[in-house]
Amino acid sequence: MASITTFSRLEPDPLRPDVTVGVTAPLHDPLWLLTRQWQLGEFAGQDGGTPVVARWRGVAAAPTRFVAGPIPPDTALQAPRFDAMAAPLETLIERAGSPLPTAADSADGLRLGVDTGRLFLRILAAQSTSRDYGPAVVRAFAVLDLEPEVIAALDPATAGYARLHAGRSLDGWRLRGELIARAVPRLGVAVAQGDLAELRASCADWLRLVAGLFADADPAATSWQPTRFEHTASLAARRSADPFGETTLTAHRYDSDNLDWYEFDVNGEVNLGTTAAEAGEPVTRTVMPAPVTAPGLPARRFWEFEDGRLNLAALQPAETDLAQVLMIETLSGFGNDWFVIGLDLPVGHLVTSDSLVVSDTFGVRTLLRPIGDPALGGSGRWGLFQHAMPFGADEPEGVLIRNLLYLAPRLAQPIVGPVVEQVLLARDEQANLGWAVEQILETPLQTGLALSSARPPDELGDPDLAPDYHLAQAPPPHWIPLLPVRVEGAQVVLARGSVLELTGGRRVVRSVTALLGGGPDGALLIPEEEVPARGLIVQRSYQAARWVDGSLHVWAAHRTRVSGELPPSGVRYDYLVE
Repeated sequence: MASITTFSRLEPDPLRPDVTVGVTAPLHDPLWLLTRQWQLGEFAGQDGGTPVVARWRGVAAAPTRFVAGPIPPDTALQAPRFDAMAAPLETLIERAGSPLPTAADSADGLRLGVDTGRLFLRILAAQSTSRDYGPAVVRAFAVLDLEPEVIAALDPATAGYARLHAGRSLDGWRLRGELIARAVPRLGVAVAQGDLAELRASCADWLRLVAGLFADADPAATSWQPTRFEHTASLAARRSADPFGETTLTAHRYDSDNLDWYEFDVNGEVNLGTTAAEAGEPVTRTVMPAPVTAPGLPARRFWEFEDGRLNLAALQPAETDLAQVLMIETLSGFGNDWFVIGLDLPVGHLVTSDSLVVSDTFGVRTLLRPIGDPALGGSGRWGLFQHAMPFGADEPEGVLIRNLLYLAPRLAQPIVGPVVEQVLLARDEQANLGWAVEQILETPLQTGLALSSARPPDELGDPDLAPDYHLAQAPPPHWIPLLPVRVEGAQVVLARGSVLELTGGRRVVRSVTALLGGGPDGALLIPEEEVPARGLIVQRSYQAARWVDGSLHVWAAHRTRVSGELPPSGVRYDYLVE
């Protein structure tokens, strides 16, 4: 009887250690193998050589003009110049203005002012001076005492922070305003003549560091569109000195966190004013082609173990799944006919291909034209990298611009901070309204403060009397009603509405977040299609990243995403309370 705890196995036991016979894999009937090759048509080949050298020629043009925000059609302007590699492209497009305070008697920028002030004191302490000027700088540019009514309007954390640092800490924003007008600040004490150079160097180094972190961006020139909750920006590069050699790329609706070449469309209706001196330079690359490899292809060596991650024989495509059939046919039957070349191209440039010359083992040179060349004929609808040039609503796909690739200088993975502002846009079918719900507010300490949406309970009357009649129920706080209105003909937008008070009057709900304007004057005027049925969440957070030159960049970014859960407003009309 066989044992259930032991087993037997067969192991090969070679007669001698020599493996020459096994490696050579000899055949007893080689004529049979040649006959099978003849029957399968393997001898009916062509005298085709293997590619050994490939020379690619093209043009790489760096974008030299940048405009934040939408540009009207048929516009020719002289856009300001910019360096495409000075900062990540996300920083230029996503930054929402400067963090500088808007007023001296407010708490805006309080934490950043204290932090930058500490940075200046550390830089000043590193200088070799005859005396310590740090206390004099603090006394001259200390954090100001805020008015009691301003303190009362702040949240408890910010109010405590303002009281703690008032008169004790250096306000970097006040010092910066002084250094913009003077190289050395007025400290109220005599500065030794031998210390002027060190003090001036400390101020210059501090200004350079602060300017590198927080650029004085014009709020009117931001690419953020507050009514559509997306970014719009344009950049231009000149591929040739020809008068029509300028190419303008526009990101019409960028609202995600992955900025790449497919976010840009060719904009043929604007001109940003590039000159012939800004034309791109020709680029030539000579490389060796390498065979295309993919998991599941037959092994190229006799004793090589094949990759088991993809089994082409186990795929069972449906009759209508032509993509899988073409993939299997290409990999199994023509997989060894494809070669790939690697091109080292400059990042942040607009690249076009001019020609590709391939030399094979027989010395034959073959000229390959780029995809989309009219000389090739065909429909020209296929292309690996191509941009669209939209014209109007009647042509949603636009015209395909082939042989064009923008190597966007994007970030791999920035450091994303917590959400400091959040607004929920939703539709309320029961109340027949749209709502802009402010959920998180950014404090002067650059932190998020959750806003309460708890509605006060209804006041109950005498239980012995008749039920109380209420004309309407007030919405929760920080809920802004959106009413449909028609503007510019037939376009329907959602505008800020008023709330019916219990006393019979009307009250306009004030916005407290910067995402909605921060005040009651703005009518919002949000296009109806921007508020989907499932709702839209708009968030604001701070991000930081190191660039290729080691510089640190900090900016505020806006993100949008679809909401999966819509809170009910609970608004009622004409109801009784027992």
